[in-house]
Amino acid sequence: MAHKGQAQPPGLGLAGPRELLLPASVSLAFVLYYLAQLPFYVVAAVVAPTLVLYVAAPAWAAHSVERFDRDVVRLLASGRRQALPARYREALGMRLFAVPGVAAERRALVAAETGQHGRARDHYRRALHQYAGKAPLRVLLGYAHASYEVGDDGEAIGAFRRLLESTGELPGVQRKLAHSLLRRGSDLEQALGLVERLAGPDRAEREADELTLLEALAHARLGDLERAAGLRERAEAVEGELAERLRAELAEALDGQ
Repeated sequence: MAHKGQAQPPGLGLAGPRELLLPASVSLAFVLYYLAQLPFYVVAAVVAPTLVLYVAAPAWAAHSVERFDRDVVRLLASGRRQALPARYREALGMRLFAVPGVAAERRALVAAETGQHGRARDHYRRALHQYAGKAPLRVLLGYAHASYEVGDDGEAIGAFRRLLESTGELPGVQRKLAHSLLRRGSDLEQALGLVERLAGPDRAEREADELTLLEALAHARLGDLERAAGLRERAEAVEGELAERLRAELAEALDGQ
């Protein structure tokens, strides 16, 4: 499936429940006028709101998307991630009438920002499908990151590689691609090469960081236990959630040799 290209502008086109409004209006008018034999002005009064909603839905959806995106930036900047799900529920115009890929992408973003990476992956996958080959690269990036976070390395590797083919070098993507390759135990030489390029030619003199642990893991997977142990010792003071995860994976790799 191709994921390149630009997305359709939010709120345009027939999407979701809007597809049903016009035929529903015609059917309702037929029933009321011919079967119930109500006066025409009564039928018109009943059907008119549905027709107005049909016409206004794209503009409402576009406005809803715009406001939602603006509020997401504000909530994230103020550290109020937990308010995102409620804000998503309030975006009724977007949820009902925006192009399906647009709504699925925003739902995935909310899940990712609130730590629900499994749900984020599922919604990003749905968005990729609904954009029908015209998904913005940010959707593929979100899908790749969510797949990585839940340990779905096969999907993450494929998505990260497509991103690099489209955009060139992205250090964060390259690091996660290397880690996914090492976790899966595939293309280990490529993983080590990615880490070494990210760390730079002066990596032996640089202060140890997470890349040092990632390089140690690569050497351990490749069977160079002495090199791996030396790098692990250098990185003893490195802190953080990722560092702890890498240490655990490194210990398992060294113990398993």
